[in-house]
Amino acid sequence: MGRGDFGFDGLYSLNAVNNWIAVINSNLNATSRTGYKATKVKFRGGVTDTLRRPFGPQLGIQIPETTLQIDETSIDFSQGSIVSSTEPTHLAIQGDGFFCLAVATNGAANLFYYSRDGEFHVVNDAGVLRLVHSTGLYLVTNAGAAIEFDAQNDLVRLDDGAATFTGAIFNETHLRGFNAPNFLRFSRYGSTVFEVTGNANDVGAFNVTTGAARVIAQSLESSNSSLSQTLPELSLAQKFFSAVSKVISVHQTNLDTVINLIR
Repeated sequence: MGRGDFGFDGLYSLNAVNNWIAVINSNLNATSRTGYKATKVKFRGGVTDTLRRPFGPQLGIQIPETTLQIDETSIDFSQGSIVSSTEPTHLAIQGDGFFCLAVATNGAANLFYYSRDGEFHVVNDAGVLRLVHSTGLYLVTNAGAAIEFDAQNDLVRLDDGAATFTGAIFNETHLRGFNAPNFLRFSRYGSTVFEVTGNANDVGAFNVTTGAARVIAQSLESSNSSLSQTLPELSLAQKFFSAVSKVISVHQTNLDTVINLIR
């Protein structure tokens, strides 16, 4: 892109701002979603141009970048507030870790997904009561053991692979943690269910230890996306959009003027 291509600069910047607004709208719409984590956008500039280098006392001529581009997005995994629920199958995590979810209950690690959304319900799976996520994924331990629901006393217990319960209540030791959770990416199951990019060891996966977290029954973790932060950011993004649109409009008018002069 050559010097003075303000039309192209504006289009690139407009696309970046448009994506920014899309992220903000997602955060705004998800303020009431269980276990949702807000997404942040980081910008970078385009190509700078140096017409004359500074030398000694002589100032140079340096043109800063005229485009706005998205450099990266990050997910804010900070704790959301815990709210009470009347459902005994609803679970909330206070502290570190993620619920482990799987498409099957055979313990295959490559089937693992991770979420802070603890809105589970019970399904009858061939006579066995399983805890299932709203996406249809099964709740399992970090070792892949299936989770069963004891309807008699409403306790979540582990399946030891036999016909009996082990008697172990689902707790923080069954969660999976990550040293670098921002390496998690959105999965095909939505923006509250994540998957590991590549090998789990690349992001420092670890089993959550006792005391590092607490699993609270009959509770849910609310979204950490805040209206008080999202609305001002949306207003700023809309002003950016209007300003960049004006630049493109002026550039188009200048082009039309030049073309008319040539004619």
